[in-house]
Amino acid sequence: MIIEQIRSRLHNGFHPFTLELSNGKKIRVPHEDFIALHPKVVVVIDPKGVSHTINPLHIVSIDETARHR
Repeated sequence: MIIEQIRSRLHNGFHPFTLELSNGKKIRVPHEDFIALHPKVVVVIDPKGVSHTINPLHIVSIDETARHR
């Protein structure tokens, strides 16, 4: 279910968002090129080039990221 919500955000007029994980960590997705989806894994690359491999079961929320002006 969460994968479909993320996929919808990617394909319906992308806007940056943040994934909040069950351990309290927040991972920002600034652009659709920074995330890859699979039914059993989500991979996000941060601005430093570090990859974050996430089990979708640990994503507790998807929050809209405030846009920079």
